[in-house]
Amino acid sequence: MSARIITVFNQKGGCGKTMTCMQLSASLALRGFRTLLVDMDKQGTSTIWAGQGGKDRSFPAEVVSLAPLRERMLGEIEKRAENYDFIFIDCPPAIESSIPWAALNISDIALIPVIPLMDNVWASREAKELARRAKTENPDLLTYCVPSMSRRGNVFKACTEILQDDLEIPLLDTGLQQRNAYGESQMFGLSVHGVAGASAAVKEVEALADVVLKNLGFVVEKKSGRSKGAKNKEEVV
Repeated sequence: MSARIITVFNQKGGCGKTMTCMQLSASLALRGFRTLLVDMDKQGTSTIWAGQGGKDRSFPAEVVSLAPLRERMLGEIEKRAENYDFIFIDCPPAIESSIPWAALNISDIALIPVIPLMDNVWASREAKELARRAKTENPDLLTYCVPSMSRRGNVFKACTEILQDDLEIPLLDTGLQQRNAYGESQMFGLSVHGVAGASAAVKEVEALADVVLKNLGFVVEKKSGRSKGAKNKEEVV
């Protein structure tokens, strides 16, 4: 079976794209899935992050930069698809770039991380529009907004409600909150699974991974945390 492709993108920088990509790819790799993360941002944050741990503490998923190839990365991904169960594409924060459009046209699911603040809500409109246009070329594309780096407060609550009003591109119920563990994992080239005292963050990442898997048609076994391929989309819980 060819890899399922998950694109993480948004117009706005600093919204948690790379954080979401890295944590989710690690989660699936630790569950035993062959997982590749393709870094398409010329800043190379994913690639640098994965290299921080060194040989003794390698990042759970394989991370490779194909940013210089731009939209020609599609050919490289096609070559690698048979060797992986999941391929994540970490896009640059620029809708006008040809990279997000190319990625969305080959993806099974797209995730738009959004911090529940008004500037993020406004920026997400452009990302959503791109996803809607991509769906005309890729009708099976699933797109969701993901709460990112959120915390308690009236502003966060109000912005979350605005995002929930969009039924066409819904806001997932689970996401990544603002926690020190996420910054620590980046510093040491790990996912939160390797950070001491990060149980709350691990729980969030695992819950988000479960949701992504279910929406891709996988059955998630709650007790073991393991996942297996569903026979068809109707088996999604």
